[in-house]
Amino acid sequence: MALNLDHLRAFLVVVEEGSINRAAARLLRAQPAVGRQIRLLEESLGTPLLERSSSGVQPTNAGEQLIAHARRIFRNVAEAEAAMARVATEPAGDLIVAIPTSLADQLGPVLFGAMRDRHPRVRLTLLEGDSHAITRWMAGNEADIGVLPEGSSDTSLHAIECGRQVFCFCGPADGFPVLPASMPLGDALSYPLALSIPPNRLRRLVDSAAAGIGREVRPVLNASSSHLITALMRQGELYTIRPRIGPVPAVVDGIAFIPIAEPAIQRGISVVWSTARPLSPAGEAARATLEELLRGMDGAQAPG
Repeated sequence: MALNLDHLRAFLVVVEEGSINRAAARLLRAQPAVGRQIRLLEESLGTPLLERSSSGVQPTNAGEQLIAHARRIFRNVAEAEAAMARVATEPAGDLIVAIPTSLADQLGPVLFGAMRDRHPRVRLTLLEGDSHAITRWMAGNEADIGVLPEGSSDTSLHAIECGRQVFCFCGPADGFPVLPASMPLGDALSYPLALSIPPNRLRRLVDSAAAGIGREVRPVLNASSSHLITALMRQGELYTIRPRIGPVPAVVDGIAFIPIAEPAIQRGISVVWSTARPLSPAGEAARATLEELLRGMDGAQAPG
């Protein structure tokens, strides 16, 4: 025995209308065709489903039981159709996202979690690098979408600024019994600093701000690895200057982030993608997610 869904739907409409004639009008079919569907359904199930009288039709005992099953079947069919429609339009495929080293710890885990939960058919590859690396990856089509400091300055990229990073003096939190609200740049430059190797946008901003107060940046260590700098900070050997989006001053994993002042140093952070090609559906999904996450982080900035 195999249920014919078309016959089953005709049965439900006949029950709802209480009349084969009215059901035929609703189904846009001839009355004999609907009557034949009901007979075929009764034959396939081996039992009468409707009692006919001059006033119309009523379900038999078997018909009453079938009604509940039929409605559940059509609910399941509708849910299956909706699920398949979502799958057909859901973003999917491989996507390469480039994020700056200065945001990797803050943004990487939450981006991965959000994309996994919202768009499970998108397979992410995350690239981490400085601004020059991200610019190169975007220009060479090695990344589909990226997060770039001062991204609006590159005319080959669409850019949506989503927040601002505040440059902070960073060191072991236990070296500050009371966390200061800010630190003058001149004082920060007096500490033994480890900084990223120039040229990059971070160093350019720090060097420019130092020149503005008549100072020169002389780090005791230039390093390409932010992880090495973090390890040296944890040992209490060195300090650094890093940008951060979100509330400052703050202590994150034992590292103090104290905003630089006199002068303050900030930069915009943008979601970027190439002007030469449109974003895929997966790219659009990542763009919307990145915008939401970055604006959320920026919205958590402590009042100035």
